[in-house]
Amino acid sequence: MEEKIIEIIENLTDYKDMKCNKDIDLLENEILDSLAFIELIETLNNEFNVEIQPTQVKPDTWRSVKNIAEYIQQLKK
Repeated sequence: MEEKIIEIIENLTDYKDMKCNKDIDLLENEILDSLAFIELIETLNNEFNVEIQPTQVKPDTWRSVKNIAEYIQQLKK
């Protein structure tokens, strides 16, 4: 799942080194801007067949690929 999330983020942003740096802070390093964030949620919803409500998600969820993957796993249960 993490590999797919990395692929999605690389497709939505100009950052292409996610595979080498999976633990990078996506917010602190400004990889996800507001437009990419909205597109990411939409893409994750479609790709993993989940419904993410951004207002109900802790901001730290979006800090790393690992956090995003863990959150999606919780939604799929």
